[in-house]
Amino acid sequence: MALHLVATQDYSGTAGVLQVRNLQYELGMALANEDWTRVRRLDQTCLVIIDKVIAANKGDGNALVLVLSELKDVYAGLILQCHHEVAAMSR
Repeated sequence: MALHLVATQDYSGTAGVLQVRNLQYELGMALANEDWTRVRRLDQTCLVIIDKVIAANKGDGNALVLVLSELKDVYAGLILQCHHEVAAMSR
């Protein structure tokens, strides 16, 4: 018998997509609030979650394409905002 202190997360299919979407939402909120410490923590969390989603969906390319495409858009926004921040600091 195994002892589980925290429920095991399901990263397959829709559950995995929802996990990444929740992370994307939190990242978007941190960006909007310019909470760079939170952005950094969420970015580190994203690496772990994406690895888990990929591992759980090896046979479901559609779920992977969907979640990674949406995440790509979030990071494109992050990069754009970083460019704006750097430009504002150089004025």
